[in-house]
Amino acid sequence: MKKYFLLVLPLVIALSIVGCNKSDNPTEPENSSGPSAGQPMPTFENSADYGGTLATIQYSMNSPVAGFPAIQTTLVFGILGKGIDGGALTVNNNAIGKLTQGGSTFYIAPNPSNPTQTVSGINFNGSSHNFAVSGAGAIPSFSGTVNSPASFNVTAPVSNATVNKSSNLQVTWGGGSSSKVLVQVINTSDSKVKSYQELNDSGSYSVPAADLASFSGDCMVYVVKYNYNVVTGGGKKYYLISEIVKNVVIKIN
Repeated sequence: MKKYFLLVLPLVIALSIVGCNKSDNPTEPENSSGPSAGQPMPTFENSADYGGTLATIQYSMNSPVAGFPAIQTTLVFGILGKGIDGGALTVNNNAIGKLTQGGSTFYIAPNPSNPTQTVSGINFNGSSHNFAVSGAGAIPSFSGTVNSPASFNVTAPVSNATVNKSSNLQVTWGGGSSSKVLVQVINTSDSKVKSYQELNDSGSYSVPAADLASFSGDCMVYVVKYNYNVVTGGGKKYYLISEIVKNVVIKIN
């Protein structure tokens, strides 16, 4: 069971993200690299005049591993253009550090080089998250606000449940509010992923049994509530996202 705790650490600071396309109906992207891909979150990269994404993320692990405390942390992630340095970024007056990887610049807090860094004044209770970019080169200065979702609970499946893959997997949640919901199932043994995106915040979603036919053993189920706003600058659209990510560990047989 301790391996789940170890898996969480790269999830918290990963730079790449499992995304979803903006649409009215749930769709499923190609399988991604799984947990090492980072926090599930929406992506708008295929939208016209896309300029970048800035996000605040509260990550919670609902099923703490025996011997370890429950995990909850606040993250900030951003990418402008295809990894352009856009100058300084602040979120609710927190200066967000930069990290260059593969020639691309990312905004991230906590910074992997300083994992004990904390961000303050970023609450997930429907409050405003205020982003400000100073601008540099091809990136203009801009600012904008998105309201966070409020806290919620995943009510099914329960932590460490054993699920029969011949039946649909019922995922339910309660409390809080958001614009949209993302449900994702990851097979930890081979990083196989099934994602269901842009779901209405109805409190439940049924993952088809047919989609789990190739899943076996230990799996992670994510439920993500998020809001987003669009800010325009220099002819580009910048997407501001605030999301809460909940996770439970199950076994699929």
